[in-house]
Amino acid sequence: MKRVLFVLIFVVISLVVILTVLPKQKNFETKREILLSQLYENIEDAAKIGRYKCCVEPPCTMCYLGNWIWEDGSCYCDEMIVKGEFDKVCPQCKKGIEEGKCISTDKTRCKI
Repeated sequence: MKRVLFVLIFVVISLVVILTVLPKQKNFETKREILLSQLYENIEDAAKIGRYKCCVEPPCTMCYLGNWIWEDGSCYCDEMIVKGEFDKVCPQCKKGIEEGKCISTDKTRCKI
């Protein structure tokens, strides 16, 4: 009887541990997908308030992450294209333009 009780307690404790730990563990791809989804949602929100004026679709993430001229999560690459200041267009946008993903408000300047 003691042995059965011990096994039963062991099984219950094991199930509790498994059911509480496993849902918290997400694989790499799931975490990446969630992060990218949130990143693009934030970029969309910044665009709605006029702080993200990207020139490619999908929008660059480089500017939002502060890895270019703009350090506050803003992007003004489209404004730089319109002004003809391609030296102030982030490398990610330049690559997107080269790949034909330009959505600049001045389509005539979609060539670098």
